[in-house]
Amino acid sequence: MNATVRKFTLRVLSPVHIGCDEVCEPMSFVVDEESDQLVVFDPVDFFTSLEEPDRKKFSEICRRGTVQSILQVYKFLRARPAQGRAVALCAGFFEHYKQTLDIPLSDVTRISSELNQFAISRTSFLPYDQRPYIPGSALKGAIRTAYLNSVAADKDIRDERTHQELEKRLLNCTGIPDDPFRLLKISDFMPVGEVKTKIVYAVNEKKTPSKHEAGGPYQVLEVIEPDAEFFGSIRLEKPERGVPIKSPLKMEAVLKSLNAFFTKEKRREDDQLSGIGVSVQERQPLNGSNLVRIGRHSGAECVTVEGNRSIRIMQPGSRQAKWSDEATTLWLAAESRKPGNKTGLRPFGWVALDPLEQDREREFIARELDWKTEHERRERIRLDELRQKQEEAEEARRRLEQEAERARLEEERRKQEEAKRAAQLASMPEEERIAARITTEDLSENEVVAIYQRIDEFRNKEVVAAALKEYWIKIGKWEKKDCSNKQLKKVSKIKQILGE
Repeated sequence: MNATVRKFTLRVLSPVHIGCDEVCEPMSFVVDEESDQLVVFDPVDFFTSLEEPDRKKFSEICRRGTVQSILQVYKFLRARPAQGRAVALCAGFFEHYKQTLDIPLSDVTRISSELNQFAISRTSFLPYDQRPYIPGSALKGAIRTAYLNSVAADKDIRDERTHQELEKRLLNCTGIPDDPFRLLKISDFMPVGEVKTKIVYAVNEKKTPSKHEAGGPYQVLEVIEPDAEFFGSIRLEKPERGVPIKSPLKMEAVLKSLNAFFTKEKRREDDQLSGIGVSVQERQPLNGSNLVRIGRHSGAECVTVEGNRSIRIMQPGSRQAKWSDEATTLWLAAESRKPGNKTGLRPFGWVALDPLEQDREREFIARELDWKTEHERRERIRLDELRQKQEEAEEARRRLEQEAERARLEEERRKQEEAKRAAQLASMPEEERIAARITTEDLSENEVVAIYQRIDEFRNKEVVAAALKEYWIKIGKWEKKDCSNKQLKKVSKIKQILGE
């Protein structure tokens, strides 16, 4: 099959988030409070690196499976060191994080509400190295919208009954089999070297200043930061024989439609941003670049056909929604949940699509090779450190088991000796048993005096007397100079019994 294939580079101009239905789970990240970074780690690696007491505590929290236990996981992980992918945090995130951790565990309703909004949506990423990438489907959707707008403007087509009918008319097709975009194949755009991401808030702002705030709760998103670069290809195949593509695409026309549509939309949005006090500071496309908008919060106007738009406008309270050819709000990237100053707000999704020249491709390949070499080196170090921690943990576990076994055997010997001694004592005459207690057990002085007071009852007084003498010598109450008058009388009696 004949096809036109061109390689392109895609450079990010403003924050880009392309949803992948994944969030940063509570058990997979820690907040590094010193560096203002979110560290996303492998839960299995983290768990095996914990000391045994912490491992048991963490497991016990996870087993609870309650709303409160999610908050307890955050508290357990707070300030703990972890190795993983570092993501920059916007200025307001840390304060939000601390406030969430301070919610009382008894306030289940508030915990549930806060955690729902605290979910951090990840941008699309490669599973083997966790770097973001740009799915070809995201770019194809933007290209399709631009091309539809171009055809609609040329043919002055307006107000079709449905979006599907509009597309069929603009593309001169009846459905998928003869849809010319079926032959446009766009690869996933892969990252070049390190790609920086950041956790930001998406906030809704009205295009026209008003005393009422825009509706819609904030969102927490991971975005690809400006200057990140990706590369991929666009392939335009020729129709197969027997497939009636009535209006086949042409590569140049497709690319031309991008700037025609998105440049106009960007000027419109820049004017609206300036009108509400937002300073437009995102990176600008190079001369000859194709301006494109992709990803979440690209704006209703950038995903619809001008002159045929029917955008749903939500109304306050229970009032019925309205329909308009223009959205009344903008979703913008912010450093905090409620930005007091609109100057630092940034639009989402603007990228530049450029042909990938040979010298630039060689540079990309070199950069990617350098990154992978360094990544593999760091990964080896990480795995070595993890292996060492696991070995240390295993050694500590073995030591604990050995100590526990020694303690068990010692306790067993002690009990056996006690039982043996108890049996020996039981077999002794009463005087010998009492004498043994005096000399071997830790009796109180009152107990010893009570035995002394019974000494005339014993048949073999000498045995008990000898034991009393030993006890009083031991505690320093035998010599005359160390004895009170009462004690001296006791010593005298014992000496008399012993014939001293």
